[in-house]
Amino acid sequence: MTKLSQVSEMELEDGSVPWIGPHGQCMERLELHLTYTCPERCVFCSEEHRMRSYKKFPVTWGRVATILRTHAERGVKAVHLTGGEPTIYPRFIEVLELSKKLGMRTSVGTIGTMLRRKKFAEEALPLLDEALFSIHGPSAEMHDKLTGRPGSFAQVTEALSLCKELKPEFNAFVNTVITKDNIHLLPDTVALVADLGASLIVVSNTTPEGLGEDHYEQLAVPLPVLADVLPTVPERAGDAIVRFFGVPMCLLGKHATLSNDLHWDPRVTVEWQSAPGKVAFTGIYSWAPDRRRVHTNQCTKCDLKQVCSGVFDKYQDLWPTDALVPQGGGPTSTHSGTNS
Repeated sequence: MTKLSQVSEMELEDGSVPWIGPHGQCMERLELHLTYTCPERCVFCSEEHRMRSYKKFPVTWGRVATILRTHAERGVKAVHLTGGEPTIYPRFIEVLELSKKLGMRTSVGTIGTMLRRKKFAEEALPLLDEALFSIHGPSAEMHDKLTGRPGSFAQVTEALSLCKELKPEFNAFVNTVITKDNIHLLPDTVALVADLGASLIVVSNTTPEGLGEDHYEQLAVPLPVLADVLPTVPERAGDAIVRFFGVPMCLLGKHATLSNDLHWDPRVTVEWQSAPGKVAFTGIYSWAPDRRRVHTNQCTKCDLKQVCSGVFDKYQDLWPTDALVPQGGGPTSTHSGTNS
């Protein structure tokens, strides 16, 4: 019997069988789409097409409760609530209550719509372990330009600050998406959110999905610019941890170990999906952060190939990838220092 088949037959304490990945990983993270509505129109939004297609299909409480219970029985230990804007879901607090009752760690990806309201935040925070706030620039001028909504910078920064005020130990995280417009402001953005109290900052490369794909040629940051700017970012983060998503590891220089490729957890994403003649609220299983990413000719000579997922496929289709520099010495040699 192989090691993988031995793992596949493992049972949880309650007798249920967990999801096991191709390399023996346990699936312990659920990403649950609660809404298909968002008051902002980010120029890079990966969900815009899906929101347009599925907005007319509400996610009922019955579906949410069933999904949470089913996944808890299969060993899922953490749920990340997403959308659209998940905090506007009518029974959001009840979703948190059930998740905690089932023993799950709770997190939410948000633009701060409801968490800027003190009464709502006071109800949510005792049930919420972390929130990932979307902040895409160091000022309202840049952030609001990218989100397409005046006032959005004030909203999200006020929400983050309120959460830290009400619960100083709260895990306030930030996701910032980089484009040609804001890349040179990234160090200032990171410094700002660290000052606001963010303990984890995820720098996300524009993904070629949804509007991100529609406008990819206008949004995608050239690899040489990433190689120039990204290594300067961690020093501006203070005590916060930095993670880089969707970026080839070789572009991070001495900070290669901050690639999210090395810190990514397998997950199941439950959302509306098209099926023949209908739609279905079901799961997509992701065992590695390699969606829409490929290895180039340069990657074939790189010692990091086994742990780095490469560049986005659309980038390779459109532009040269000569800025990628194959690394030698093996991936373990890059683990000499981390920002933690």
